[in-house]
Amino acid sequence: MTDRNGPFGRLPEHLLVEIFIRLPTCEWVQISCVSKHWASIFQGECMWQTAIARNWPSAGLRKRWPGPIPRGSARRLVL
Repeated sequence: MTDRNGPFGRLPEHLLVEIFIRLPTCEWVQISCVSKHWASIFQGECMWQTAIARNWPSAGLRKRWPGPIPRGSARRLVL
């Protein structure tokens, strides 16, 4: 089924990503176990960036997550 010469093996990676992001995320772990090629797609950043942009379009406006807030940079409000 996932042989490189089979029907799914001939699909370009960007089409596989489009198919995978339409499946429930709770099944992604099982799907990534089907083949090494599919596992590499799920490990890549492209898959996750596409899924985030599709599910939360406003998140795509920012290029990258800035990361956690550094310690000591937050100020407490004094009332």
